[in-house]
Amino acid sequence: MKETDYAYAVARIRVNELSLLTTSDLEQLIAAPNLQSALHFLESKGWINPEDKDDVNNVLKKQLNNTWQLLSEISPDLSVLEFLIVKNDFHNIKAVLKAFVSENAFSSHTSGTASFIIPSTVSPEQIMHAVFNKSFDELPGFLKDAVTETYNVLIQTSDGQLADIMLDSYALNETMNKAEKTKNEFVIHLAELICVTANIKIALRSARTKKEKQFLEKALCRTKSLDRAALIDAASKSVEELLEFLSTTSYSEAAEQIGISYSAFEKWCDDILMSHIEKAKYKSFGIEPLIAFYIAKDAEIKNVRIILSCKHNELPPQTIRERVRKLYV
Repeated sequence: MKETDYAYAVARIRVNELSLLTTSDLEQLIAAPNLQSALHFLESKGWINPEDKDDVNNVLKKQLNNTWQLLSEISPDLSVLEFLIVKNDFHNIKAVLKAFVSENAFSSHTSGTASFIIPSTVSPEQIMHAVFNKSFDELPGFLKDAVTETYNVLIQTSDGQLADIMLDSYALNETMNKAEKTKNEFVIHLAELICVTANIKIALRSARTKKEKQFLEKALCRTKSLDRAALIDAASKSVEELLEFLSTTSYSEAAEQIGISYSAFEKWCDDILMSHIEKAKYKSFGIEPLIAFYIAKDAEIKNVRIILSCKHNELPPQTIRERVRKLYV
C-alpha cells in the first residue's frame, strides 16, 4: 500500500492530536489539591462524563478503546496496526484459561467482560467458546498454539505462573511477528523496543527472585538488538551480573535507571518508545502517524492513571512529577 493512501487518515489524526493532553495540562493535574479536583479538571477536558465519575478505571479503558475505534474507521489497512494490540488477545486467553481450569469459568449466561481487555484482534467471546469446547482449531494459528500449550500446562501442573510467562512470551513474539510482516522499519523498530524493554523487565524480576535459566528460556522473547542468551545467562546469576551485562549494551541507560529505582527504570522504558515515535510528527503520509497517535494516547492514559493514583495516596507534587512519562505533544 502506498504512503499516500494514508493521506485522509493522517489528516484525521492531526486533528485528533489537538485533543491530547499537553505538558501544561499534566502540570495542572499534578497541581490539583486533591483527587476530586483532579477529576474535575479531567471532566473539564472532556475525559469524564458525569455517569463515569465513580469508575475511573472504566474511563481510562474507554479512552483507549475509542482511540482504536478511530483508527479502525480511518486506516486503509487495520492489520498493519495489529502488533499494537495483539498482547490483549493473550491477556484474554489468561482470563479464560484460569477461570476454566479453576472451575470458576464464566457461565454461558455471562460475558465475563470485566476480565477481558479490548481492543483485541480476536473477540474474547471467540476465545471463550474455543476453550469451553476445547475446539482450539477455531482460533488463528498464533493463538491456537498458545492456548493448546498453556491449557496442557495448567491441566497437568496447575502452575499458573508458568502459564503466565509462557503466554507473555507468546504475546511478545507475536508482536514482533506482526511487526515484521508490515516490512515497515518504523514499525519493526518500535516492536523491537517493546520486546527488549519487556525482556529486561522480566530478566530483572527473575534475577531478584533467583529464577533459573529454564524459567528465563520460557519467559524471554526473541530480539535482535539485545542478545537473548547473554541476557538469560546474566539474569540467572544475579542482579549485579544483569546490570553489568546491560551496561555493555546499547541499552546501558537501563542499568543506570535501575540503579536509581525501579520506577525510574519503568519510566525510561516508556520514554524510549516515545522518543522513537516522535519522528512521526514530521510525516504527512504513511502509517507512522496513526501508530504514534495510539502510543501517545496509551502514554497519556498511563500518565493520568499514575497521577490519579498518586492523588489517591496523597503524594506530593514533586514525587508525582518524577513518575510522569514523556508526552508526544
